[in-house]
Amino acid sequence: MRTRIKICGVQTVESAFQAAQAGADAFGLVFHEPSIRNISIDKAAQIASQKPVFINSVVVMVNPERDFVRTVLDRVKPDYLQFHGEETAEFCRSFGVRYIRSVRVRGPVSLRSVQDEYHDASAFLVDAYRGGHYGGTGDVFNWGMVKFDSAIPAILAGGLNEQNIADAISKVHPYGVDVSTGVETEGKKDKAKIKRFCKAVWDSRQDWD
Repeated sequence: MRTRIKICGVQTVESAFQAAQAGADAFGLVFHEPSIRNISIDKAAQIASQKPVFINSVVVMVNPERDFVRTVLDRVKPDYLQFHGEETAEFCRSFGVRYIRSVRVRGPVSLRSVQDEYHDASAFLVDAYRGGHYGGTGDVFNWGMVKFDSAIPAILAGGLNEQNIADAISKVHPYGVDVSTGVETEGKKDKAKIKRFCKAVWDSRQDWD
């Protein structure tokens, strides 16, 4: 099985094209004001409307207001919503758009138990827990704390980069991987790092069922 790749925290049309050219399957647009990757609705709409063919746009939100989600859906028209806060399953599914549910790991967790509530999620994005910081911290968590026992695909995130991605794939066998900090230089997406990260994913053994 081929490991899918999401480049998160994209802020320019150029970065979206660089992700696609490197072989990524999706890019993330972050709507979370404390994040250095926070983007305006106008800019996100511009990027999404000009995205390359055969790559998905994912809108990332943290505990958003319902009206804000509707506005973003209307203006940006993303392929997926990603909820990275404490949103309930009812809230996540209420917009009629496929969604990715984030699972922040701070102790042993079974994805099967998460599936009991978020049974209609398109994927679970498993990330490091760091207090009030919601993703994009560059922190690696102990992958062994997670039981990847859900029928819903798992996307591994949290401090991934070109140096550790092969190890992550060989140990976790995730459906997909998500990277942000690991492909940046001084807080900006780095074309060379995006290319090397994607190549490292492609070069990794991916022969499991």
